[in-house]
Amino acid sequence: MFSTDEKQDMYDVYIRSNRNCTLASENYFTLYPERRQPNRIIFGRIARTLGMFSSFTKPRGPYERKQTVNDINVLAQIAVNPENSSSKIAQECSIHDTTARKIIKKYKYHDYKFKPVQNLHPGDTQRRLEFCNWFSERQQQDQHFARKILWTDESQFSNAGIFNRKNRHYYATENPHLVREIRPQVRYSLNVWAGILNGKLFGPYFLNARMNGDAYLDFLQNRLEDALDEQPLGVIRYLEWFQHDGAGPHNAHVVRNYLDARFPNAWIGTYGPVRWAPRSPCLTPLDYFLWGTIKDKVYSNATNNIEHLRVKIEDAFQSVSQNSVQKAVDQMELRTNLCIRYNGGHVEQYITK
Repeated sequence: MFSTDEKQDMYDVYIRSNRNCTLASENYFTLYPERRQPNRIIFGRIARTLGMFSSFTKPRGPYERKQTVNDINVLAQIAVNPENSSSKIAQECSIHDTTARKIIKKYKYHDYKFKPVQNLHPGDTQRRLEFCNWFSERQQQDQHFARKILWTDESQFSNAGIFNRKNRHYYATENPHLVREIRPQVRYSLNVWAGILNGKLFGPYFLNARMNGDAYLDFLQNRLEDALDEQPLGVIRYLEWFQHDGAGPHNAHVVRNYLDARFPNAWIGTYGPVRWAPRSPCLTPLDYFLWGTIKDKVYSNATNNIEHLRVKIEDAFQSVSQNSVQKAVDQMELRTNLCIRYNGGHVEQYITK
């Protein structure tokens, strides 16, 4: 332990050494060779303690931290631009990055992330409100209403899929100089259809590269109906409504006529009895849950060819649990309620995973 007088001498030497802890340690030895010698860490600790508590000793009980000039400058920078990084704040305040981060933490600020959301066009919020109000009313009448809708969607997978370089690493004792091709010269892709009814996941169904109304109708009348026929009564008894988004083939007259006959007054689409809200991936379980889950698995490593891609997609679908699908469907109630609360606006930023 050092006495208060010794700490005062150390601090004086530290200041005269331009706040350089190593130089302060050397100068202190020159001035006071007969004393016990502090190392450079002690000088830094004494300076920090004095700056935080206006004393060389930490108080034993609760204390009120002193607001320093650095604190005020950092808080001012946050107020001016909350998007600045800690390094940028430190640069603007002429302090070390570590000091800036400590002040940010001291005042309980957190670096919240932006959520990527779909761009909404004029009129979209009203359509979203209409859909969410309708859904909420039906959900109040039947708490399992969301499970009685066959939610559907299509998505494209390719060998040029997103590669997250930050999350990919390879442990080795020496640098193996690994590379990953992110823009392959030969490209291939697969269009995939999937559906969710209650906790049952339908798919993957691989579609033609170029879909039109007739091809989509053929899929609904044959492949989808065959899949439904194969389901046990415990699954099919839930099927009361059909949903798809506003993709071009979905809006063809032949498709709408078929759905009017197959699901009379019980389908959701751009021109359906219940109008689908455009640009609303946050309101369908396939967009806010399924596709992200599947693509994380498929794109975790490179594919060799289109058949390899197909197998990876099928394997990814097999790995999705019924419980997770059910939870995603049940989250529709929360999402529509949030959409109503925020007047048809975005909801993703209010969802905790």
